[in-house]
Amino acid sequence: MKKTFYRAGLSFVLAAAVAGCSSTPQNPTSPSAATGNTVAATASDGSTLKVTSPAIIAPVDGVTVDTQTPTLHWANSTGHYGSVGLAYTIEVSSPAAVVYTRTVGESPNTGSHKVELALTRGTVYSWRVRAELGTNIGPWSIWADFKPAAPVVVAPPPTAGGPNPSGFRTPDPPSGQRLPLPNMAGVVAQVAAANGADLRHSCQPEGGSWTFMDKLIDTLQAIDLRWGYNGKRGNSNDPSLDIADYHYGAGPSEGSTRVYIMDVIGGHCGSNPTPIWVNQTDITVNSGTIGRYITRRPGRR
Repeated sequence: MKKTFYRAGLSFVLAAAVAGCSSTPQNPTSPSAATGNTVAATASDGSTLKVTSPAIIAPVDGVTVDTQTPTLHWANSTGHYGSVGLAYTIEVSSPAAVVYTRTVGESPNTGSHKVELALTRGTVYSWRVRAELGTNIGPWSIWADFKPAAPVVVAPPPTAGGPNPSGFRTPDPPSGQRLPLPNMAGVVAQVAAANGADLRHSCQPEGGSWTFMDKLIDTLQAIDLRWGYNGKRGNSNDPSLDIADYHYGAGPSEGSTRVYIMDVIGGHCGSNPTPIWVNQTDITVNSGTIGRYITRRPGRR
């Protein structure tokens, strides 16, 4: 009797185990949502899809972007029981209202979408994203903020006598000190974006023109008259082809060697010149040479 009872008990356990293993794996939705026959249960946040909210990657934290059509990046949602092909809906909102929405397909692990609307420069926008499957929706991500860079007003060409005389010039530093280097990386990028053809045609030794550099220096001088061209190896009659100077010392700027030397065109005479912002001051000094400030390059009309 004891042996027979043991076998019956074992049969019961095995039958229960088989029954437990016979259920099929679940996808990220609730069972009713997966079949499409009924509406999935609605969570407190209004979502009906059993997935996590996407994780915002970029842009975030109110960062300034250099384009009016930024690319938004996020980490995909995940389900508790595996994954299926989800869609993702993106919302971009101004301070007043939602101004842009798109639904895109899923790519592995992370998603991205380039905004197809030219957003207003200088305006703070917020964006968020959520997963969708059919008519079911997942929870929204957090809101993340960004701002397209404010427009740069390109100054008109200066007169033959020099830059616009009404322009601002940072006051001299205390004796024996130097002014800090202003960060004009955004200005360089924006002038390049507005004058792409001029940038691509800026290799002067190979038939290019000074147009891009002239427009950039005009723009910088409209901001601060301490910006100018650079005299290569200190020669005022030999302006650098892709360098801007900032006079950091006291006294007149013209001819001064107390300058920051900034490289503003990467791959200048290559196939794809790009706007850059690289400080070459120490490299120039360490190589035993100097830069020299030029208000207006020789030969410019």
